[in-house]
Amino acid sequence: MPLDLREAPAPPRRWLLLTLLTVAYGMGAFGILGVSPLAPSLVDGFRLSRLDVAFIVPSVYLGGLLFSLPAGHLADRWGVRPTFLGGLVVGAGGLALAAAAPSFAMFLACLFLAGVGWSVVNPVLGKAIVDLFPVRERGIAMGIKQMGLTVGGVISALTLPPIAAAVGWRAAVATCAVMMGTPALVSWPLLAPLAVRRASATGGVDTALEGHWWWLRRSPLLVLFGAGVALGMLQSAVLAYLPLYGVQALGFTAVAAGALVAAAQAGGAAARLGLGAASDRWLGGRRPPWLVLSSLIGAAVFAVYAVAPIPRPLVAATLAFAAGVGAHGWVGVYFIASAEAGGPRQSGLLSGVSFAAIVVGLLLGAPLFGAVLEASDSYSAAWGVFGALSLLVAVVMALLGGAIHRECVRARDGVR
Repeated sequence: MPLDLREAPAPPRRWLLLTLLTVAYGMGAFGILGVSPLAPSLVDGFRLSRLDVAFIVPSVYLGGLLFSLPAGHLADRWGVRPTFLGGLVVGAGGLALAAAAPSFAMFLACLFLAGVGWSVVNPVLGKAIVDLFPVRERGIAMGIKQMGLTVGGVISALTLPPIAAAVGWRAAVATCAVMMGTPALVSWPLLAPLAVRRASATGGVDTALEGHWWWLRRSPLLVLFGAGVALGMLQSAVLAYLPLYGVQALGFTAVAAGALVAAAQAGGAAARLGLGAASDRWLGGRRPPWLVLSSLIGAAVFAVYAVAPIPRPLVAATLAFAAGVGAHGWVGVYFIASAEAGGPRQSGLLSGVSFAAIVVGLLLGAPLFGAVLEASDSYSAAWGVFGALSLLVAVVMALLGGAIHRECVRARDGVR
């Protein structure tokens, strides 16, 4: 029997609240993503080998993998404001401890703690968007939110290495902690409407009564999360190997190869906004068709990389932009489909599951690409494998996207 979960009127200040959340998200991303561009300074500071460097980013993601599902449940149970800001506090605390870590092992443990805090942030923001926005606005709202991640990561990559060069890596990591923790200090009163929204949306019913594992019995949702794993693998491979491909296969300098990464990030940012808006405006609010589109674009670019490397700078930058659409542009649409499948009561929970799926892909993608590259000694083979993976996602979403959309509609209507 359907529950009485009729959509409450959208709050008039929802876009202002989204702006505040996006800024806070961007500041958190500055902190958590800022560890990556500090790798050269960490190598000198801890006297690391190249193998040691491979453990830095996974230490953050491992915390997210293990805690994103319980974090989503906390978002549903406690509401957006305390969970979101609490996650930022935990993340900032982990980074602050990392700045003072006496050994590399302790540094990695502190990054794990920071990742636990960060694991809360994505699920709770998915819930916030479902709570605040009507269906016709959620795609573009999620795209705007995801822009915070991109902007925060770009700013940290530009500013933290100079700080480390001038005053040391510990000061740079401490800067990450300050940036991540600041929103928790200033945003509590500004985000008060989210606490009210949570109570009205759930009707005061404890979501624990519905159980936390029902989604395991829904094949379309398992397909959606499986797609998240595969798409996370594509993102991981592009992040890790596009600059190296630019240097070793296209003959670019390291600086020019960095510009390819920037072009890919720009493509992802534009696609997150564009695909989000398109999924709101066209095809009756269906999200999977836009995952099909982005995956097809990614497959086409990876096929070009595999078959015909093009060293001309303008063409290479254009292809990198398109690669960003395929590797990064899907995230907003995927997150909002997952949150909608949870309905008003468990949008946080399924946002947590979807984030965990992406993290699995991020952990698997780059090692798989590297393994194919080493085994074949050929970028063509590696890009070909990932082009086939992207095409597989497009085919599966085209065949089963309707079933996934029906799950979203059922959840919207309060049907389990």
